[in-house]
Formats: sequence, structure tokens, C-alpha cells
Amino acid sequence: MTKIILDLLKAMINATLLLLALCLFLGWMLMSSVQGVTAKVTEAITQVAPVQHRIEGLRLEVAGLRTDISRRPELALSGQLTALDQRLTALQHEMSELRQLPSDIIAIAAQTAASELVGHLGQLTSCLPPPS
Repeated sequence: MTKIILDLLKAMINATLLLLALCLFLGWMLMSSVQGVTAKVTEAITQVAPVQHRIEGLRLEVAGLRTDISRRPELALSGQLTALDQRLTALQHEMSELRQLPSDIIAIAAQTAASELVGHLGQLTSCLPPPS
């Protein structure tokens, strides 16, 4: 009777250790996926920084044009306004691409994490029990 209880206790400890190892492995996989997402988000932020500088430059240029127009309304500023309009259109196009970027990153990260998890679970389920 004592041997059976000891064997059951050993089996429970082994099962607990296996579950702990599985949890640690899955946590490690999750952390590697999170690091990948973090790297992609950092890359997206570095792409946004130049756009912010361009917006600041355009804001300063618009302020300068306002000052010029208020001082000398007889100036022909159509060329400058056309160039400014073209820059604003290009900037608007870049911003529409950047708005799509976070949802793309999240979709790719979720898809990658799911496929890795399925692959690892598939590997775990294909294990054969030890011969008795």
C-alpha cells in the first residue's frame, strides 16, 4: 500500500514538473513573439518620426506665408501655395499608409504567434509514450 502511494506521489510530481516545463516553454515562445512585435512597432515609430518633422516644417512654412500675406497682400504667392498643396497631398498619402501600419503589425504578430503555437503543440502531440 505504501509503495502505491509513493508511486502516485511520484507520478503527481512528474506531471506537475511536466506541466511547469510546458508552461515555461510556452511563456518563452510568447516572449519571443512579443519581442518580434516590439521590434516591428519600434520600426514603425522610426518611420513616423520623419513625417512629424515634415509636418512641423509645413506648419512653419504656412505661418511664414500667413505673415507674408498679412504684410504684403499684393504678392503673387500662387507658386508657393501650389508647392505647399503638393507637399500636403504627399504628406496625406504617407499618413494614410502609416495609419494602416499598426493593424498590419498586429495581424502579422497574431498570425505568427498562432502558427508557432500550433506547430509546437503539433510537435508535442506527436510524441509517443515510452515503451512499457
